[in-house]
Amino acid sequence: MSDTPFTQETHPGRPVVDRRLSQEAFRKLTSGQVINQTQYVNGQLAPNPLFNELYKERDRYYVEAYSNMGMELVQRRGFFYVRSLIESQGDDDSRDQESSVSIRQIQGVLLVLGRGVLEKGFMFEAMTLPEAGISRETLESIGSDPTMVLILKACKMDQSLPDAAKVALVDRDIAFFNDKGNLVLTDAGKTFFEDLFSQRSSEN
Repeated sequence: MSDTPFTQETHPGRPVVDRRLSQEAFRKLTSGQVINQTQYVNGQLAPNPLFNELYKERDRYYVEAYSNMGMELVQRRGFFYVRSLIESQGDDDSRDQESSVSIRQIQGVLLVLGRGVLEKGFMFEAMTLPEAGISRETLESIGSDPTMVLILKACKMDQSLPDAAKVALVDRDIAFFNDKGNLVLTDAGKTFFEDLFSQRSSEN
């Protein structure tokens, strides 16, 4: 997964930080979640106030604040996440990771989803539209394929695909279940998915 930050214009002046939003963003980021530009609320996508808080004061406050705590606040198009400064200064294999296990789980589930959805005849957009998504029945069907089971087991995931998707993606805000119970990728999920499959295409 690429970690090239999405740059924004620096806004001079004194930062104006919302303490409540700042604390909530910190809690989410340090628990391994991403913060997306949009969030699923009442059946539709809406602006995420946590993203807006980080965005407006990123350069004036948050980058330095997280750095002082040993973390790098990384912004990519549509979402924020944090990583350890020790990781970000290491080699390429350690970047963009909470741990090698968690990154393998994310990539493994996305790989299974990508292959399975295409084999079922769905378009990629089905995984990204909040009113669409992939049903639990379809996820279970994809996850029952022996090849997909092996991929998940290699990522240390013995759950069914719907449960694996919850652990690897939904709990990290990389995906969500919509009102129909269908799985939909968030802003971060779409980017990670594109990273994974563009990387695999370049390797072939």
